[in-house]
Amino acid sequence: MSKLCGLNVVQLREELQKRSLVTSGNKEVLVARLREALIDESKNPDEFKFDGADEDNEISTGTFTTAKMMELLLMAEQIEEQSTRIEMIEQKLDRQTVEVDHKIDKLKQKLEQSKKMAMPLDHASGRTLKVPAFDGEMSWNVYKTQFEAAATSNCWNGKERATALILALRGSAAEVLQTIPAENHFNYEVLVSALDLRYGEEHMKQIYRSQLRNRTQRSGESIQQLAQDIERLTLLSYPTSDPEHRDETALDTFIKALRDSELKQSLLLSDKRKLKDAVAHSLTFESAKQASKSDVRLRQAHEECPCQKVVVKREPQQHGVPQCWICGEKGHLCRDCKHRLKDNYLPKLRDKMAQKKRR
Repeated sequence: MSKLCGLNVVQLREELQKRSLVTSGNKEVLVARLREALIDESKNPDEFKFDGADEDNEISTGTFTTAKMMELLLMAEQIEEQSTRIEMIEQKLDRQTVEVDHKIDKLKQKLEQSKKMAMPLDHASGRTLKVPAFDGEMSWNVYKTQFEAAATSNCWNGKERATALILALRGSAAEVLQTIPAENHFNYEVLVSALDLRYGEEHMKQIYRSQLRNRTQRSGESIQQLAQDIERLTLLSYPTSDPEHRDETALDTFIKALRDSELKQSLLLSDKRKLKDAVAHSLTFESAKQASKSDVRLRQAHEECPCQKVVVKREPQQHGVPQCWICGEKGHLCRDCKHRLKDNYLPKLRDKMAQKKRR
């Protein structure tokens, strides 16, 4: 049996390991650690004797050979080196842990800054986005989308959304509040359901489908306007259908609604599958048609015979200067003409009158 001061490093580590304590460090650290453990066990560290320590400390009794002693010393040195290396690794891990924590803090700060930058300007500055008023004239679905966008940006809860919606109602839309019990006035879902029932477009599907079936291109209506209205009616008529079915329905209606029969035939032959492709084809077709008409008019103008055009050149009339009908000279009348006394003045007069009539 041996006391604490007589234990070597290997024995100290074994005693610490029995007590589930850390075994790293030099001999002084191990002795101090084991001393604290004995004190915690209510034992006197200076008087306590360890069992089996004399058997393990055979070096002091001289029973080991020199080679065995050297081997033990080498093992002790290796253990010391490993302990030192473990301590260095632990210190390195501690430094890396501090660096990682510092980087995490920086990332959190950047994330908070990015969130602030992603917020709307009014929300970031502490102000709330103002919702527009609803009087029942505009589309309820469009207004609801705008209201939800403002409510999400302002981070409103259910009660705040209901309050803002009540304040936004105007005219006939505000009369919906009379159909809702007072205890449900601040229930956002109940308010939306009541407005959906009155101004929603769910119950108007059959009306929209009838308008879609009877839709034709109006006089002066462009292809883009026609396509946009057909796309709107298709979405209102079949809101839950798959996109392929809506595209097919919109394309068929668009082709039937066109006024130009040549354009209809061209679209049917082109075998387009989507409305936007049909609109692009229609615009290209109309452009080509207008260009060909311009070329035909220009060609007809160049091929027209110039002899068919009669250009009449009129000399400016000189008012106040008389002209004789017999000789054609200016400055006197026919009664004063010197050729009047000749026998053939009447036939000449008749010939000139006939020429003027032919002109």
